[in-house]
Amino acid sequence: MGLNDSSPGAMRNGRGLSDQWADSVVVRPRTTERHITVHKRLVLGFALSIVTLIIVTAVAVVLSIRFEDCGERRGAAGEAGPRGSGRSNGSRGDRTGERGDEEAVQPWRNSRLPGSVRPRHYDLRISVYMDNFTFSGEVSVELECLNATRFIVLHADRLEVDRVSVTAEGAGGRPANRPGGGVMRIHRHFPFPANQMYVVALHRELKPMRVYRLNMSFDAAIEDELLGFFRSAYSLQRERR
Repeated sequence: MGLNDSSPGAMRNGRGLSDQWADSVVVRPRTTERHITVHKRLVLGFALSIVTLIIVTAVAVVLSIRFEDCGERRGAAGEAGPRGSGRSNGSRGDRTGERGDEEAVQPWRNSRLPGSVRPRHYDLRISVYMDNFTFSGEVSVELECLNATRFIVLHADRLEVDRVSVTAEGAGGRPANRPGGGVMRIHRHFPFPANQMYVVALHRELKPMRVYRLNMSFDAAIEDELLGFFRSAYSLQRERR
């Protein structure tokens, strides 16, 4: 055999064997470096995820604490506000301010009647005019005041109110014994068709636990539809009535 013989024996005992070992020694470190690089990236990504999670949790906790503080402050301010306003109103006794507040509320805009006054008795008189299908009427309502108010609100629709008066009554239903015979001055009275109501606004407040009398006179048309005081027709033996 020559020196250039490439038989298996020569590869085992000659230089070829050392070359294989040299190649293996060079390749293995490269593979190890790649694995180390990949592991470093994974560890770095995991660490960044943990740090991000910690930061988000801390921010959420801080925001929740601030919201709770704001809610407590608002609640304290809401409780202190009405108490403070009640003391100031009680000390000043500013009736003008109370009137402004009540007018701002406008109880006639509520679909239900206010509970400031309660009717106790009605006296109603109606005159019907069949020649032009109209009617006129007078009503006297005995009212009991439950809460101080300047407004008397009642249900009325499509009535032309001519006269309105309010008197304070004493014992036995008689007018109160005072100058003016217990007559209450009326500031204005007006209809509010949106809720089918009529409003009587007074200059002074009605006093709780006292009785008043509301008198009204009105005119209206007898309606053709099923509303209020209406008319209808029927046939009897081919005669329309």
